Amino acid sequence: MLECLSPGLLATIQDLGRHGMQSHGVGVSGAMDVFALRVANALLGNPDAAPALEITAGGAEFVAQETAWYALSGADIGAVRDGEVAPLCAPFRVSTGQRIRFAGARRGQRAYLAVVGGFSADLVFGSAATDLRGGFGGFHGRGLVRGDRLCAAPERILPRVPARVFTSLAHPGVVSGEPLALLPGPAFAQLSTDDQERLLHAEFTVSRLSDRMGVRLEESLPSAARLPQALSAPVAFGTLQLPPDGRGILLGADRQTTGGYPVAGIVAGIDHSRLAQARPGDRLRLRAVELTEARAAWRSRERQLAQLRLAASVWWRESA
Repeated sequence: MLECLSPGLLATIQDLGRHGMQSHGVGVSGAMDVFALRVANALLGNPDAAPALEITAGGAEFVAQETAWYALSGADIGAVRDGEVAPLCAPFRVSTGQRIRFAGARRGQRAYLAVVGGFSADLVFGSAATDLRGGFGGFHGRGLVRGDRLCAAPERILPRVPARVFTSLAHPGVVSGEPLALLPGPAFAQLSTDDQERLLHAEFTVSRLSDRMGVRLEESLPSAARLPQALSAPVAFGTLQLPPDGRGILLGADRQTTGGYPVAGIVAGIDHSRLAQARPGDRLRLRAVELTEARAAWRSRERQLAQLRLAASVWWRESA
């Protein structure tokens, strides 16, 4: 059991999301950085969808009521275990009474704390994802508050052995100056030539108004005001919407089920992690890619994750 002493900016229980329900008006929710959550679970031998804690920006603190094995992935938000640095992307043991504190974001925005077996959570439509707007799933449909207690699977008895082998293999690329891969959408060709150039070559600043619903951009594309109205259509993670003011919105995990703003493109799945880790004030760039390139990059990373799962399974077996 893990007791919340402070949730920081926001701490929620998340999994891979509530898929297949958008046609019924139910959003996907789930982890903003799905790949980071999968890495944390892989390190512990958990299924991909095992519920974990998504911790935003730091300031959170927890105390262990029982001994258990944990793993952290995603952003580096200064995690310490009783004053000792908690490793990123490697299993570590937290004993009864020890505290885990997240001082603040050093790189990225969101960290994922997984526990062996996953955290217990409220399942709605087969998912433990917290839908903050709907008020369901996760831990009573809300972010954690002081005094909340999260139950976890029983301790897996293993000795204290180094696990640094995982660090270089599993560490997601939270910070990178490379542009995000963008699959151009129907509204891209309707922008002015100048705005097409801006979209694919200029830098955009992440707005402080960004949240789990969407990463908002501060700079404007003036010709967006002249785009024809679009019919409402289903939207996905990374969809780049252009409202009339021209300030793009890259949709996130808590996005609406449908949207009526023109769509300039969608960020390819390989770069969803970097989009999820964008902080207010960060500068983002975009580049156009073909679907074949995006698929090849995705498959390559999936092979790396499969290698991680194999390495983790060997480590757990040899350490037993």
